[in-house]
Amino acid sequence: MFLNFIFCEMKRAEIIVKGDVQRVGYRDAVKKIARKLNIKGYVENLKQDDVKIVAECEEENLDAFISAVNIKKYPVNVESVEVNYKEATGEFEYFEIKRGDPQDELGERLDLAGTMLYEISNNTKMMLEKQDKMLEKQDKMLDKL
Repeated sequence: MFLNFIFCEMKRAEIIVKGDVQRVGYRDAVKKIARKLNIKGYVENLKQDDVKIVAECEEENLDAFISAVNIKKYPVNVESVEVNYKEATGEFEYFEIKRGDPQDELGERLDLAGTMLYEISNNTKMMLEKQDKMLEKQDKMLDKL
């Protein structure tokens, strides 16, 4: 019995992502996407508040990856994804987050936590205001009865 193997060409994409992509958990999200699509390479923050991604895999998965990292879900808001294709080098064994100075990384985590707590607080406040309005309407209906 013979097995037919389809040769899939490996490609490399060097990607610059701009927008709200630092201090919002973007690199962690990219790593999860990469793991699901069997991407090898890395993601790292750049000095200008952008993020750089180097990704290698089969062309089909690479297209899906590039589409998936264009995240627009609070607090992440990707404004642009610039892609430069090259030949794959095969230098990567897995996908990793290249982290910077530990103090900066800790600060980034605290910034994200603060952002999320602020959002939770705002959502709670809106829910309580709606609940108060519903209780007022309920009281009016009870008065009529």
